[in-house]
Amino acid sequence: MKKKIGIAAAAVILALALLAGILLGRSQENASSPQVYTGFAMSTVITQTAYGKKAAEAEIELQRRLQAFENRFSMFLAQSDIARINAAAGKSPVSVSGETMGLLKRALELSKTSQGAFQLTIAPVTQLWGITTDHPRVPGADEIARALALVDDDDLILNEEEGTAYLRREGQAVDLGGVAKGTACELARETYEEYGIDSAWLSIGGNIYVRGEKPGGTPFRIGFRDPYQTENSYLASFQMKDRVLAVSGGYERYFEENGVRYHHIIDPATGYPAESDIVSAGVFAQEGTLADFMSTTLFVWGSGRTLEYMRRPDACDVIFLTDTGTLYVSESLRDSFELEETHADMPVVFVERREAA
Repeated sequence: MKKKIGIAAAAVILALALLAGILLGRSQENASSPQVYTGFAMSTVITQTAYGKKAAEAEIELQRRLQAFENRFSMFLAQSDIARINAAAGKSPVSVSGETMGLLKRALELSKTSQGAFQLTIAPVTQLWGITTDHPRVPGADEIARALALVDDDDLILNEEEGTAYLRREGQAVDLGGVAKGTACELARETYEEYGIDSAWLSIGGNIYVRGEKPGGTPFRIGFRDPYQTENSYLASFQMKDRVLAVSGGYERYFEENGVRYHHIIDPATGYPAESDIVSAGVFAQEGTLADFMSTTLFVWGSGRTLEYMRRPDACDVIFLTDTGTLYVSESLRDSFELEETHADMPVVFVERREAA
């Protein structure tokens, strides 16, 4: 059985990351030099690179806010708003913060557009699998059927006037994992803006936020990872400015049992890891929550529905790799798209949007 990272390893990474962040933050004071800070939150390593007189301060403050964000939204922390909603399922409404209400409302709006591929209330199923824990397992078919019966986003009742959230049935639970890291990118935008940072990028668990350009006007160039190679290997790259790139795939969080790999993206229709012909899907958007939601949804949809989506006039920019080795890219990304030399023979198909009616 294989996992990508365990609790003990995460603790070591955290200690080293925080030390690196402190040293780098103190050693670089030139506003024209990049300030690099590495931390750990939301079960992943977070890397920031920012330019400006207050860059180091902004990065440390963002790390603090990300930790507070996790404390509010993690289903694994007993005092978080989400954990309290889950614990009170079928019993009573729970008072939540305005931030929690706003994110739950937005996530429900998005969920309704996914054609069933995304469900906030998928937690009973994801908890059965435990793929992001140290003890993943393959549940029995009866267990999955019982858990699936609890998955219904219509059962999450939000009362904005009273500031409460309520799950109708006992055993139901909310999991914000499909949108939380994208939303955290919006928190980065707000923090950098408050500190006067016009040039920065943030990496957080498969999500990249880019603010502005490098000093001197050079665009940031962000890579689309090769899922079959190391983390620093890329299939292609793009110029990015003031947007979030969210990427979803089954190659980062998974376990293997009896020669079968089980990844963490669960299809709400089956209760099993999505059987998608997409290996990796990336979505570009100004709104991080939307980008994160769409990358997960497209992965579950597979290439057929994803291509239909890409042709819509209102579609986000998309890049995805199929299991046959073809790379599909939104036509609007063509001008800044560069295929890595090591993948020069890879088939690339540019997909145009239809004109609005």
